[in-house]
Amino acid sequence: MEYFPIIQALCRSALSSPSNAVLHQVERLRIALEKDGHDKEAKSIGGLLLHADRTSDMAPSRIQRSTKVLAGEELSTKTAIPVDKETSTPLAEIVFPNDLPSDSPIFSGTVASAVESILNEWKNFEKLEEIEAQPSRSCLIFGAPGTGKTHLAMWIAKEINIPVVLVRLDGLMSSFLGTTSRNIGNLFAFVNKYRCILLLDEFDAIAKLRNDPQEVGEIKRVVNTLLQSLDSRKKTGFTIGVTNHEALLDPAIWRRFDVQIEIPKPSSEVIASIIQKFVTPLEFDDVQLKFLSWSIEGASGADAENLAKWLKKSSVLNTNQTLFSLVRKFATLNSGRVSLERRNLFTLLSDEDLANVLINDKKLSFKQKDIVPLIGTTASTLSRKISKSKLF
Repeated sequence: MEYFPIIQALCRSALSSPSNAVLHQVERLRIALEKDGHDKEAKSIGGLLLHADRTSDMAPSRIQRSTKVLAGEELSTKTAIPVDKETSTPLAEIVFPNDLPSDSPIFSGTVASAVESILNEWKNFEKLEEIEAQPSRSCLIFGAPGTGKTHLAMWIAKEINIPVVLVRLDGLMSSFLGTTSRNIGNLFAFVNKYRCILLLDEFDAIAKLRNDPQEVGEIKRVVNTLLQSLDSRKKTGFTIGVTNHEALLDPAIWRRFDVQIEIPKPSSEVIASIIQKFVTPLEFDDVQLKFLSWSIEGASGADAENLAKWLKKSSVLNTNQTLFSLVRKFATLNSGRVSLERRNLFTLLSDEDLANVLINDKKLSFKQKDIVPLIGTTASTLSRKISKSKLF
């Protein structure tokens, strides 16, 4: 269809903040395209609708802040933040709701559902109180680096609509004996005084195994102080811990968190959605997105975002290069973001042999006609060269 890229862009813009009416009309368009035999275009619109549904699921109506929800004084830009008395370094920073991320993170349906359940508890805080129930007061978010854990924590705070006291726990560590425990005590005294969400980033910096033979007695005292502080926090506020190294956490730490959410590395479908989100205003069809997802399979959400932003730059700096050649270059420049298996395919194989790999990958279900736009050749030329390939 001659004008389909424009139609696709309009649908994507409309679905960025979808209403029921918009969803209905876009679904009508998908059905009409499918009925007229435009299967590829119908599938593309269906993908936009699926992404819109996920985003909508992750974005419940903002929870109106109530003085009944959390006790304590109101934080302001003039509120004095506690400092390390030896170095005068602030122990935390305050992030107010207006400065928190409003764009919902993109996760699989199971993770999105888990997050929704937490927000639903806070949305119905007063109803729970009526039956002497309490919403979850603490949440541990863990998983591999780059999977969006801190962004998720900040977004949860945005939805609850309460300021965040952000603490990177390695910043509480001190070389002076006893100072680290004092810093923890002063920090929790501060957050228990004010209405806020305590976000403990890099949580494993202190919360290590107390029986670790490499650690001295001081770290054990620090962990005990942290445990006691977390217990005191349960009655006054909401606490979120974030870590990349959950295996380092003391078993007693896990018991202090009501909810424990693991953020896995994204599936190929989620990677495609992340690329689609960050590549705007560029437009990629389903085949191109599937190829890009395959190219960085096993990568993190941050890696997918990096690829999308790199492609945007390349659209200006490398205007005559095919998607095959662009991804080859990305794999070379970002060796840590692309698996060894994929890097070897991009660096060792010709375009025709790589096309053969894609066609023979059963999960992709690519045909030669799908590869033609990626490689920048004609169908007949690609067919002839593949037939001569000795790879298969």
